[in-house]
Amino acid sequence: MVVEPKTLNEGNQHSFPLAFFGLEIEEAESLVGSLAGKAYHGRSFVNFIYKHHKTSLDQMLSISKEVRENLKNLVDFSPLVIKRRLISKDGTIKFLFEIQTTKGPQEIESVYIPDDERVTLCVSSQVGCKMACQFCLTAQLGFKDSLTAAQIVAQVYSVNIDPQTRPITNVVFMGMGEPFDNIDEVRRATRILTHPRGLNLSARKVTVSTVGLVDKIDSLTKDDPFRLAVSLNSSTDELRSRLMPVNRRWPLKELMRACHDYSQRTNKWITFEYILMAGLTDQPEDSSRLISLIGPLRCKLNLIPYNESEFTEFKRPSEQAVLNFHQMMLKAEVPVFIRKNRGNDIFAACGMLRRVQSISLN
Repeated sequence: MVVEPKTLNEGNQHSFPLAFFGLEIEEAESLVGSLAGKAYHGRSFVNFIYKHHKTSLDQMLSISKEVRENLKNLVDFSPLVIKRRLISKDGTIKFLFEIQTTKGPQEIESVYIPDDERVTLCVSSQVGCKMACQFCLTAQLGFKDSLTAAQIVAQVYSVNIDPQTRPITNVVFMGMGEPFDNIDEVRRATRILTHPRGLNLSARKVTVSTVGLVDKIDSLTKDDPFRLAVSLNSSTDELRSRLMPVNRRWPLKELMRACHDYSQRTNKWITFEYILMAGLTDQPEDSSRLISLIGPLRCKLNLIPYNESEFTEFKRPSEQAVLNFHQMMLKAEVPVFIRKNRGNDIFAACGMLRRVQSISLN
């Protein structure tokens, strides 16, 4: 017997078709099981998709044809459609997806970054961004809409099953948008990404970055299945407020207080991201102030030499200036790393995600 949506539990608030990738795992198993008529069908369905990468109901032969036909109209588990791939000379791939939002069709980008043993996917959480950071190309788009958890998870799933990729081991929320401005959907997405019967990523390998929304940092608990990264980018309120307007609302003192409390509350380390811009944030006095700011915290520091483009006025520092800054942090015993320069030629590097028409396509 075919199950009609109206015969499901009274008060069920789900619309049809269900956005499968936005359902938490137990919810997906229960709902699909109720739609299909038996609980084990729900468990099988979730297992087929997440563990066996089945993307067609016709492949799920242990589920009866009648049930499969029923589910076609009730559950949307289609991967995102890849509109374009841009392939860098260093192996980085930028995926362009078209999605449907409350404001109509929009485009988002995800960046696949392969390394020797690690494969990282940088995902988007919004279309555009509200934060207006002066050095970021995504900010120039303005804010269009926030993504659903389903659209976030589907980025990971869709890239994971692409024939040109290796299995993803790490996910960073450092793509388009401010993740903490969409915190409920981001939290739900991270729970799905890390669930053993979902994509089964380690919570230690999922990182969510913020420009410093202090109220959202204060809401985090040790049960949130991700690591916190904070985009710092300046060691003074004056410059940070100019570069990152969010600092006018939450200055450095408040941000550092929230980071300290988070670390104490969760017993987790924090990653600080610091963009080195020539003549602005790469001077010896900048490193001294930065040491004073973050030195007392349990943290690591990623130094990011600025990725220049024709669309902004900021410049990349010299290699020597980067090495000098790095050396000063090492002397202060701050765990510090220089972020590799990946995907610049396809506008896939940090701060460069936006739709650029002028580069060649693969």
